[in-house]
Amino acid sequence: MSRPHKIPEETKSYNLTVSKADYNELEKFATRETDRYATQVSVADLIRNAIKLYLEDLRIADDGRDKN
Repeated sequence: MSRPHKIPEETKSYNLTVSKADYNELEKFATRETDRYATQVSVADLIRNAIKLYLEDLRIADDGRDKN
């Protein structure tokens, strides 16, 4: 069985190194989210969501600079 497509647009792979402690914590949160919402949530899903939020904050900050 192939993996489901979770990203509805063209993608690019990136190899990321994180500390074991951070990964283990993310894994615990992913397991909790999977249990809570009855849908599979991976560490990668959490990281992708965090990136989206960070990019949104960067855009907002950048917009504020352009107006000055």
